Amino acid sequence: MGEIAKETVSTIRVSRKYLGPEDRVLIVDDFLAYGESALGLAKLVRASGATLAGVGAVIEKKFQGGSARLREAGYKVESLAVIKSIQDNNIEFE
Repeated sequence: MGEIAKETVSTIRVSRKYLGPEDRVLIVDDFLAYGESALGLAKLVRASGATLAGVGAVIEKKFQGGSARLREAGYKVESLAVIKSIQDNNIEFE
């Protein structure tokens, strides 16, 4: 999965003995921007047969489209703070 902020690609593996069809998973991220990390983790959850309960973020940068991509994929997304835009050193919250 790609992580835009660090321009790196990471591989995550979880043993089937720790994640299986009987599990429900909530993905929690500090910053939700493009959604690449959350989408990659959602793919891992699906591959395990577990259920993804939703995605939570402390700060969502809505203008970068990640939350829209996740919602379009059918996932519930909740954020503590939503940034609508950042322009000329001004942050506009929703």
